[in-house]
Amino acid sequence: MKSFKLISIIAVLAVSAFGNGLIAPFVRDEVLVKIDSNDNNAVFRRLELAGGDAVESLGKTGWLRVRILNGRDVEETMAEYRKLNGVISVQPNFYYRLLTTPNDPQWGTTGTYGLTRISAPAAWDLTTGSSSVVVANIDTGMRLTHEDLAANLWSNSGEIANNGIDDDNNGYIDDIHGWDFRFNDNDPSDENGHGTHVGGTIGAVGNNMLGVTGVNWTVRLMAIKIYGQATNDTTSAMLINAYNYVRLMKERGVNIRVTNNSYGGCAEACGYDQATKDSIDALGNAGVLNVFAAGNQGLNTDTMPFYPGSYNSPSILNVAASNSVDSRAGFSNYGVVSVDLGAPGTSILSTTNGSNSSYGGSSGTSMASPHVAGAAALLAAYQPNLSAASLKATLMNQVDPLSQWSGFVRTGGRLNIFNALQNQTVCNFTPSLTSISMPTKGGYFSVQVNAASNCDFAVKSNVNWSIPEGSTSRSGQSTINFRVTTNNRISRLGTVNIGGHEITISQVRGKFF
Repeated sequence: MKSFKLISIIAVLAVSAFGNGLIAPFVRDEVLVKIDSNDNNAVFRRLELAGGDAVESLGKTGWLRVRILNGRDVEETMAEYRKLNGVISVQPNFYYRLLTTPNDPQWGTTGTYGLTRISAPAAWDLTTGSSSVVVANIDTGMRLTHEDLAANLWSNSGEIANNGIDDDNNGYIDDIHGWDFRFNDNDPSDENGHGTHVGGTIGAVGNNMLGVTGVNWTVRLMAIKIYGQATNDTTSAMLINAYNYVRLMKERGVNIRVTNNSYGGCAEACGYDQATKDSIDALGNAGVLNVFAAGNQGLNTDTMPFYPGSYNSPSILNVAASNSVDSRAGFSNYGVVSVDLGAPGTSILSTTNGSNSSYGGSSGTSMASPHVAGAAALLAAYQPNLSAASLKATLMNQVDPLSQWSGFVRTGGRLNIFNALQNQTVCNFTPSLTSISMPTKGGYFSVQVNAASNCDFAVKSNVNWSIPEGSTSRSGQSTINFRVTTNNRISRLGTVNIGGHEITISQVRGKFF
């Protein structure tokens, strides 16, 4: 079944944008010129002398399609042509593009406004997702038989279903679609409904003439269950086991690019939980972007943290909720340091757990987070080589800046996936040095990292005698200072790690500095 199409003009006038991988908004070597009909021949000659060739008359409108022959760019040519006698108007020859929209019957209803707000229809002209991209939905599980989810469920190719054997030797028997860490079994079926709704926003099957569509028409959803019917019955150990499973499967070759985590705060995480943070960081170090909901208390989490989303972990992308007019939802937590961007999160229509064909609306940062996780997956499908840090930075750098979000989230804007597909940020954390020798009396040294804006990275010392000063979570261009303590031994070697790059530090007696 073919998808339905809507036509839209992309009217971006910056010619310089062509070099940044954006879609060209107009024909590069043509302009449209409206001329005075009483002076046709003279105008044609003037255009020819100015390096133009009138290749087509557009009916009786007075407009001509003119090819630029002298190598000038469009803006320069338009400026020159406007000075010619007999020329009434000049404009680019714009491209018009199809905006791909799905044939799912509830597409376009009020509850799907979020996809339009984040410019998903324009993004779908470039990609509708990929079956090679996996998103781990860490939640209450999912309804595995739902008509709009079943085809997009991840399946473990190394496991034979229901044979009672751990075929892939990963320590989990018959983990076909994921795992239930609440009850420690292989059935991550949803008992609550929350995870089913979240999963539909990430990746309800698109263009299948059923229900709704997710941000991704095609994706693979790994069901990771950490809650039963209640939503306050998980523990640190269960969360850590869930994160460790996702990391294990990532390291075994499953292309897990993103996790969605629509939970937090009391009773899930009433305080700072170092063990849980360590597991999130390990998952990030394995190359997974971890998208979290910022919370629904209407609080400034810069001063009243809402964990896990408030951890200063480079792999966390923390999401506030916007409404249908792009304002911050009244319930949404915020924080110009601790929350990264906004995304639609009020009255979102998605799949529900009532039956295999049920749909319904829900509100919360739990609904905003999967818009962003889905966008990260769509971006990973379009640009598979982007690192987790680059996925995060791209989504942050390509938001729609909105005045009502200034001072409330780090980017001051709301998610725009079409912008992200057009202009990626590539994060490079190469440090200014790879090794350094220090005197035995100790001292200080500095390392520079010239990363792009919103490229977040971690700083870690692997020895207790080389101590980073300031935050161990950095972003963009940074200078990191280390203090090296006095060496009472003959010699010693150690390393520090900056954005995944190791720097060797040596202290050797007998060297002069």
